[in-house]
Amino acid sequence: MRKLQKLIAAERTNFSPYSSLSPKEISRIASKCRKDEVADAHILIKEFMAELATVPDWDGDTHDDIWRSIELFRAILQKVK
Repeated sequence: MRKLQKLIAAERTNFSPYSSLSPKEISRIASKCRKDEVADAHILIKEFMAELATVPDWDGDTHDDIWRSIELFRAILQKVK
């Protein structure tokens, strides 16, 4: 498991597929990110964008899941100092 994924997993208290992290949890993750985690977040966003292009239009649930992941990584990157 990637370190960034471990940081996210450590903050998750609710494992519902529709749960999201609070701004406070995102800030804690971002505070622990170093350059490797920042680079990993950028790579993951690009991978998710590529995956999004392969998902059929009728599969809205998968589109939503991918976008949720992209938005999480973007939110983390915005908080990194």
